[in-house]
Amino acid sequence: MEERYKQLLSKITERKPEVDKFIEVLHSETTWLTSPASTKYHLNKEGGLLEHSVGVAETLLRIRDALAPEISDESCVIVGLFHDTGKIGMPGKPYYLPEMKNGKHTGAYTINNDVVAMGLSLRSLYLVSQYIPLSD
Repeated sequence: MEERYKQLLSKITERKPEVDKFIEVLHSETTWLTSPASTKYHLNKEGGLLEHSVGVAETLLRIRDALAPEISDESCVIVGLFHDTGKIGMPGKPYYLPEMKNGKHTGAYTINNDVVAMGLSLRSLYLVSQYIPLSD
């Protein structure tokens, strides 16, 4: 997974400084690398969100030529990787919390009610747009 993630990031050139800063924040202040993709459905496991996001970015790159050839590799990677960043919550305040029993993670996750209520798509746009210039 790590190699696929790095390969996708290598396609970002024009907005590399901004993306690098966002990645630094994601890696150091959030649960981006460890969050599940959901609490009940697809990829409900540690690292599931990153796995899902890498898969979405790779799929966008594969279908882009048929659907929207004018869109750059870089834009496909940014949209694919970061479309669900709202699922990390906010820096320092994760959206998903591991369920614990007797001090051990049960493998399940719950939603952190201390995170400000906001739609996941809106939170994703809020987080990404603080670092990366976006367009239509």
